[in-house]
Amino acid sequence: MVYELLKASHIVAVVIWFGGMMAVALLLRRGSEATPSLLTWDRYVTTPAMIAAWGLGLTMATWAGWFASGWMMAKMVLVLALSAVHGLLSGRLRRAAAKGGVPSELDGRLVLGVMLALLSAIVLLVVTKPF
Repeated sequence: MVYELLKASHIVAVVIWFGGMMAVALLLRRGSEATPSLLTWDRYVTTPAMIAAWGLGLTMATWAGWFASGWMMAKMVLVLALSAVHGLLSGRLRRAAAKGGVPSELDGRLVLGVMLALLSAIVLLVVTKPF
């Protein structure tokens, strides 16, 4: 029962984290007066969700002994890349908020595509555990 609660909490944290990242990527593309409120959301919801996803995921991986598995190592590399994208977006959001919601030169479509590709590969690895 504890494992199932950890897994459910991990999935919820990932959904909140990814949803927050999508909102930031879309907002940065067009710029908005909503930037300060999204900055607050990113700081107090999206980033803690990322930390929770990491913590819960590492806890499950430790309990299940998955660190010896190749798929887990590949997943960790992809999650690290997704975390780096979150850092990039958060930094751009802070700079946009400081400029009064000025649109970023960031290509939102490219970032969203990279995010979706990373998430898809992560889910594929978790579900299939190919190696």
